[in-house]
Amino acid sequence: MKSVGILVAMWEEFTPLRNHWKLDWTGPGDFFTGKFAGLRLQVALSGVGPRHARRAVQDLLKQGQPDVLISLGYSGALKDHLQPGDAIHAQEIETSEKRVYRCDHAGHRLLSVSKLAPCKESKRLLAENHPEAYAVDMESAVVAEAAESAGLPWRALRIIIDPLHSNLPIDFNRCVSSKGQTVPARLAREILTHPRQIPALLEFGRWEKRARQQLIQQSSRLLEAINS
Repeated sequence: MKSVGILVAMWEEFTPLRNHWKLDWTGPGDFFTGKFAGLRLQVALSGVGPRHARRAVQDLLKQGQPDVLISLGYSGALKDHLQPGDAIHAQEIETSEKRVYRCDHAGHRLLSVSKLAPCKESKRLLAENHPEAYAVDMESAVVAEAAESAGLPWRALRIIIDPLHSNLPIDFNRCVSSKGQTVPARLAREILTHPRQIPALLEFGRWEKRARQQLIQQSSRLLEAINS
């Protein structure tokens, strides 16, 4: 049975996948396993950002000995036409230093950076400096680099959660723990101190719902294609 190593950054991205694929926690740490589409799945929940992703992907390689590595999650749009729920399959991943990783899967270019792009100005600047990129995330380049170093194929699938010309409703950087995960108490405090942002938060919630549904569907189709 082919083994697939999957990296997901946030609990908000991982929980719907865990429920759909019926993954079990096995540890150590946030490490989960299961079976889907005739594949053995091994999923590491990393926390947001390349530093956390680098540690988690090494755990995937050590514990699971996967045949392929996959990066899954949400991303911000870098093209005008992309809307929440749109899927970006990466054929190329570009880093901030203009290094490019390529795979044999048809798709678009994904930009992988080290810091969150929380506002439309930061996304617009990234779009101008990296005109071939369709979307931006923070972990996929780590997965591609680790896969190429290990001589493994890789895939990256990102679902748009915020359009190019939109701001995130609050500063999510203030809501994240040292492990790279959202802290509910910090999130609540950020919301309470910015009550005018509640309408934008409600809209963001609708975007996240669309993205969540597509993440489940598109990720499952990707796994089915890997084993076809």
